[in-house]
Amino acid sequence: MDFIHASSTAVKAQATPRRVLPKRKRKETSYFPSDSESDLEDHEAVEYNSESEVAPSAKKAKATPAIQTPKPLPKKKIFPFLSLPAELKNKIYSYALTSDDAIHLISKRRNQFRHTVALGDTDSFGKDSRRGSYGYMRSNTNPVIRKPPLVPQLLALNQQIHDETQPILYGANIFAVEDMKALHTFLAEIGPKNCAVLQQISIKQLGHSRTTSSMAYPAFVLLANAVNLTRLEMDCAISWGEGHRIGRAFWREAHHWMESVGRHEGRRDAALDIVELTTKNVSLYLERSGKTKEQLLDEIVADFQRQLRVLLERER
Repeated sequence: MDFIHASSTAVKAQATPRRVLPKRKRKETSYFPSDSESDLEDHEAVEYNSESEVAPSAKKAKATPAIQTPKPLPKKKIFPFLSLPAELKNKIYSYALTSDDAIHLISKRRNQFRHTVALGDTDSFGKDSRRGSYGYMRSNTNPVIRKPPLVPQLLALNQQIHDETQPILYGANIFAVEDMKALHTFLAEIGPKNCAVLQQISIKQLGHSRTTSSMAYPAFVLLANAVNLTRLEMDCAISWGEGHRIGRAFWREAHHWMESVGRHEGRRDAALDIVELTTKNVSLYLERSGKTKEQLLDEIVADFQRQLRVLLERER
C-alpha cells in the first residue's frame, strides 16, 4: 500500500510542471564608486512598471494677492507748485493760514494733566461771564465755536514750505489770549523761533484768580523772545488805579520783555510804542472824572508811559 501511494505521488509530481517566475526588471545596484554620471542618469531613466508606486503630488501653493504699487505720475502731470513765483505762493499761503478776525486762544488740559491751548469762542470774548466782573469772560451758555478756516498742517509738508509759511502763520495773524495762563502755554508750545515772528497779541485778562494772575510774570519772560512785536494790546484792567499805578503794576510783570525789546531796537523805551491800553483801564474813574472816555484814556496813557520811563532809567 505504501508503494502504491508513493508511486501515485511521483506520477502527480511529474505531471505538474514547475512554475518559473519572471525576474524583476530593475537596475543593477553597484556599491563601487563610479567615475561617470551615467549610473545616476540611468537610475533616473528607469521606468517603474509597478502601479502601486505613485509619485507624490506637489501641494498647491496658495495664491497671494499681488500688492499693487501706485505708478508714479509722469513729470508733465505733477503741478510745479514750488516753482511758482514767490508772490503767487504767498498769496496762496495767506488764504490758507490767515484769518480776518483774531485767533482766540483759551487754556485747556489735554489728557487731564497736560496744559495746552485751544481755539476759543469768538462770540464770548468781551461778554459777561461766570469768571469775574471784568476782562474777557466765557459765556455761561455753550455757543457754537467759530473756528477760523486755517490749514496749519501745510507747514508739515516739507522744509521749504515750512520756512516760507512760518512767518505768515505767526506774523500775519492777531492772537487774542484768554488770560496770562493761556499766553504762557501758547508761547511755551510754539517755541522761541516761532515766538520771534509774532507781530500782534491781545491780552483779554491778566487773571481771574491768584493762580492765573501769577502766570503774568513767567508769560512775559517767555514773551522776551518776541522782539518783533508791533502791537501788544492790554485789553484788560491792569490795575485799579491811576496811570502811574498801572505803570508800576505792568513793570513788575513785564520788565524782562521791555528790556529785551529795548536791546533789540537800540532804544530803552522802545516797548512803550508797542503797548496799547484800552478803555477797560478807565472805566472805574469815568463817572467821577467828568471827562469823556477818550480824554481820560489819553491822560492815563501819558501817566502810564511817564512812570515806565522813570523805572527804565533806574535800571541804567
